[in-house]
Amino acid sequence: MIIHEAALLRTVGDSATMAAQLRHMLEIGALPNLSIRVLPLATGLHYGAVAGTFVLLSFPPGNRNTPEPPIVYCESLTGALYLDRPSELAAYENVWAGLTALALDEGQSRHMIEKIVAEVHHG
Repeated sequence: MIIHEAALLRTVGDSATMAAQLRHMLEIGALPNLSIRVLPLATGLHYGAVAGTFVLLSFPPGNRNTPEPPIVYCESLTGALYLDRPSELAAYENVWAGLTALALDEGQSRHMIEKIVAEVHHG
């Protein structure tokens, strides 16, 4: 998962609620099957911001002869989209590659979230 630093700094509830949410993020980020990386404010506006929130879904082959093709899942105010055309998938894969290149690594991201927790908790 890549999350923008602005989302971590946005006030939601009181400082105790924010600190608890960020601590929970640190807990789940420590799971072996999850990676949380922060896209710093310093990266400026990235074309990923235009894409909005999305999830790239790929499926293991399982017992099928032909595995399910990968898809992009996007939520909006009024519903959700499942995009499966190769051109759509390629566009979102390019956005993901760009975000991955700009995001902090897992250790740096964890450190940033811990710093924000300390500032929120003591702020």
